Amino acid sequence: MRMSKDIPITLNRYKQDFNNYLTDLFEGKDHELYSMMRHQLGWEGNKLSVPGKYVRPSLMLLAVEICDGEPSLALPAAVGLELLHNFSLIHDDIQDESILRRGRETVWRKWNPSQAINAGDGMYALSRLILFEMEELGVSAERIFHAGKLLDQTCLSLCEGQYTDLQFQDQSEVTLSEYQLMIKNKTASAFRCAFEMGAVIAEGRSVRSEIFGSIGIELGLAYQIIDDVLDIWGGVETGKQIAIDLQQGKKSLPIVYGLNHQDSRQSEILRDFYNNDLPESNIAEVVSLLNSIGAREFCMDQAELHWDKAVKLVNDLEVSKENRDVFFLTGEYLLNRVS
Repeated sequence: MRMSKDIPITLNRYKQDFNNYLTDLFEGKDHELYSMMRHQLGWEGNKLSVPGKYVRPSLMLLAVEICDGEPSLALPAAVGLELLHNFSLIHDDIQDESILRRGRETVWRKWNPSQAINAGDGMYALSRLILFEMEELGVSAERIFHAGKLLDQTCLSLCEGQYTDLQFQDQSEVTLSEYQLMIKNKTASAFRCAFEMGAVIAEGRSVRSEIFGSIGIELGLAYQIIDDVLDIWGGVETGKQIAIDLQQGKKSLPIVYGLNHQDSRQSEILRDFYNNDLPESNIAEVVSLLNSIGAREFCMDQAELHWDKAVKLVNDLEVSKENRDVFFLTGEYLLNRVS
């Protein structure tokens, strides 16, 4: 994989469009329910000042571009996917008892868990409703129908993935295949939705749109594996809270690799750490153990494997070299957050 540290234009081009759309969407909505949603999306006071990265909606519009479609027609669907993503984050923060997200109080912490559930549910409803705005832009009812179906399928996958992720915290044994299925649902499904829905809106539902979905799955799997690596080895430069997954008892890929390592003694040591609620003083020891068995290298190899599959799928598609190169630059940037 080539190194790509500069943010590609595909992840910046539509940020202002997303900000403007969200600002208009919440204009005049004075109920406190929408105040919670605005907080989640990055409002401070009356201004959207701390917006998200918009990775998933940007990838959707990238898929539209690759299909030589008109990105503005898919803008409501892209924002809908961003709302769906944030619906899942609100609920995840409640379940994980996370007090901060992007350096700000989480919704449940600022209000309370019960009202945060309402905010998440309402955000999911909005994610579906705004799809119908594409009709006014000239998108066919058939394509809107399939876009809505993809969004609903993604929501179910997200819920399945989150259920399994929580379940893993109480399991001493998690296989590599179980881990992969969990992140396929929890993370990669939204990437699949981004690429497949973008293709559906641009070209209609077909075998080709399903291939776009498979590209999203592979990129999403690689993206989550890199996130797992960053949690433990990210360092100060990433701005991430280090080892939060370890502290919460999450079974990220480095841990699953360690628990299934051929050296049973090392696996047993790791299992003992996990079964006895890790104090922070033991985290450095766990990281050292993971280093000794090559967990980081294994994870990076797995991310590379999924990226290679995505690259092959793109190379097999009939798309212009320019659009193919744009996809490669975007994917390489997303996966080179750790060197």
